[in-house]
Amino acid sequence: MATDLAVRRYRTLYAMLLRLYPRPFYDRFGEGMAQTFHDQCREYRDARKGLFGLALWVLFETSVGIVRENTTHMPQLGKTILRVALGALVLLMVPLVASRFVPGWNWPPAAFLRVYLLFFVTGMVFALVARRMGAWSYKVGVGVALVAGFALGWSNMVHVADSENPANLWYYSVLVVGAVGALLARLKAPGMARTLFVMAATLALIAVILPSGAPPDMARRMAIGHTVYVVLFTASGLLFRHASLARWQ
Repeated sequence: MATDLAVRRYRTLYAMLLRLYPRPFYDRFGEGMAQTFHDQCREYRDARKGLFGLALWVLFETSVGIVRENTTHMPQLGKTILRVALGALVLLMVPLVASRFVPGWNWPPAAFLRVYLLFFVTGMVFALVARRMGAWSYKVGVGVALVAGFALGWSNMVHVADSENPANLWYYSVLVVGAVGALLARLKAPGMARTLFVMAATLALIAVILPSGAPPDMARRMAIGHTVYVVLFTASGLLFRHASLARWQ
């Protein structure tokens, strides 16, 4: 019967998934879990219930358990990487789902990979940098700077893909200024404050001297967007400035 074949396939898949548990956990519980799943599949088959729904739920629940068990045996850095990777994957679902329902949203697979890397790198930078600093203003400053930088990088990537205008690549210079400035400042608050102020000034200069050639409505929206980014970078710089002053009080 087709249902017997389905039961065997699901059990084989489940047995392979159980192997991802830590070895001590698998040796202790793996055989019993596999047998329990097999019995459930046979009960659903005999009752003519939805076998696929059962298998899907159990596989999902087991995957969550595997992540939880492996996380408990990881060092702190490994836990951070795993959490950020999973968080980036969850965020990637937003454009992935949107591409299925929004007309004209036809990203190639490489675009989704770049977006995932952007999510992951942004999350890792925040996790590794912010946890080293005790001042709340420093952590908030890092968060604001990363959100603004991520949004600028994302929007610019979309604009370059849509318009194929190489002039938009100038906006990446703002992110380069931020990366170089953070390295030179060694992530210390006074240097980070100066870096964010320079990023705001660089973006304002680009907005003024770079011809857009866009219709009036689009040009007005671009001006509003530039203003928002400049305000965010400036606010982040002020937060870093506050953190540097609080250190000496």
